[in-house]
Amino acid sequence: MEDSVLIERFLRSGDLDAAEELLGRYEQELYNYLRQMLRHSQDSEDAMQEAFARALRALPRYREESHFKSWLFRIGHNEGLRIIQRRQRTVLQDEIEGGADQSPDASTSAELAERAKALHAAIELLPDHQREVIALRQNDIPFKEIAAITGAPIGTVLARMHKAKHRLRTLLEPILQ
Repeated sequence: MEDSVLIERFLRSGDLDAAEELLGRYEQELYNYLRQMLRHSQDSEDAMQEAFARALRALPRYREESHFKSWLFRIGHNEGLRIIQRRQRTVLQDEIEGGADQSPDASTSAELAERAKALHAAIELLPDHQREVIALRQNDIPFKEIAAITGAPIGTVLARMHKAKHRLRTLLEPILQ
């Protein structure tokens, strides 16, 4: 049965079996995507469940201008980013509260953390559309899927990645030398 038929059944009569079948079609793929993005099974499961809940609530506003799968993955992507942001706030809070460890491993870790912080800061300076491509690509998502998730043509996605990499090289050159 087509996605559009299942969507219509859910919207018209609240058919939960139709919603379950619709979301079930993409459950494993979305979980795999979130697992690559988040690198943690429980966070991936949480993000997927929240994405499904948000998708069902937003389904009345869904327009068939984009494929349902791309629309759902976009919601999942946003949920994954929320979890990453929550993690970063937690790590930052732990660093503030924990103080600094001066062991040799800590200095190496501190250097790596400093580089990661610089990279993160440089990425934050990129325009939103370039940051989005970088975030998806960091999780080994193929460019074709990035195009589907973002709703941009593949050429646009490739151009955004090229411009983002060039800008990051420029921003990080002093740090990497």
